[in-house]
Amino acid sequence: MPENVVDFRLPAGDRAQKREALICCFMSEAAGTGKDDCASRYRYNVESYCGYTVFLKRPTQLNKGFDFTVNIHGMHFKKVRRYSNPSHQDIFDALACCKYEYPHEYEDVRTAIFDIFDCRDSALPRVNAYFRDSDGSEHPIQIILLAIKWLFMEQDCAYWNYSGR
Repeated sequence: MPENVVDFRLPAGDRAQKREALICCFMSEAAGTGKDDCASRYRYNVESYCGYTVFLKRPTQLNKGFDFTVNIHGMHFKKVRRYSNPSHQDIFDALACCKYEYPHEYEDVRTAIFDIFDCRDSALPRVNAYFRDSDGSEHPIQIILLAIKWLFMEQDCAYWNYSGR
């Protein structure tokens, strides 16, 4: 089956409202007719910033129902086997790089992470900092902040009976 592409935007609201909207969107997916090429596949374009696109892919290899991977079109992580989906370590490395190279701007990055955690729309344009990828190329830290937002959402969907994010 071909990959289905859907544009999706989270509504304003608290974690429960955002989680419900995302899960309702997933519930409208068409069922596949089997595995491998017969499985239904989805790409959800959820954010864009300066030529980069954050997108979700379903299903994942872990096959956990509402699970998805967070990917960034326009970027690759790792040097050897390149991925478009940043790992938690990739996120930590990007934040550490940003803090080291832009120490005076890092408080705005930190504030944005707390705003994202609290489901507040962060003023991403006010953040003026960058990070370097494994090739040494510089990218706006907003890309990582948007990936963090969706990694929080992934945790909220997968573990809503516990603490979620």
